[in-house]
Amino acid sequence: MSLRGRRLRGFTLVELMAVMAVSLIGFLAILYLQQGVIRGSANSWNMVQATHLARHVLETIRLEGTQWYNDTGMGQGGAQQNQFTYLRHVGPAMVGGNSGWRNIDFFPAGTPFQMVDQLGRQVAYDPGALQEIRPDRNPRYCARFRLTWLIPNQLIRAEVRVLWPRDDTRAGRYDQCDMTMDTRPADAFSITIPTTVMKNVFVAP
Repeated sequence: MSLRGRRLRGFTLVELMAVMAVSLIGFLAILYLQQGVIRGSANSWNMVQATHLARHVLETIRLEGTQWYNDTGMGQGGAQQNQFTYLRHVGPAMVGGNSGWRNIDFFPAGTPFQMVDQLGRQVAYDPGALQEIRPDRNPRYCARFRLTWLIPNQLIRAEVRVLWPRDDTRAGRYDQCDMTMDTRPADAFSITIPTTVMKNVFVAP
């Protein structure tokens, strides 16, 4: 058959189906790629916001450290004085002694939904910042802290861990920031940021 005759004949059903199959595969590949990019972008954004929250809490702990200037424990100027939100949980002053991982009490115990945004909800420390960002803006983070004595009555290691559920996790499972969230990496992402807090030696006891 001449080339002109083949052109007049058109395409066979098999050829059309092959073209459709290739096009469909290409379309699905582009769709999955786009979903992957969107998911990766969302995860990066969540990581940044979780880092903001962790650093925000660490700065609050450092602020408490400026008011720790003697070895009285729970007494005036001590690391465990009642006015502290975080340092008072450090426990007895011995090398390696620690508070264990504790949920940050942004909400009273038993509150149905305890997740927070990138600022948390420490109204006593952060009233100005909390007015800038609405409290209902992306509240999907759980935060914990642990304090460990490195040098008794001198130096404390503070760690803050922020967790947030993966997109495919069953909604509502961790609304109260259940501690089992730490042991289920298939359900949640997390970051942990450490710092050290030293007694303020520039204030006379």
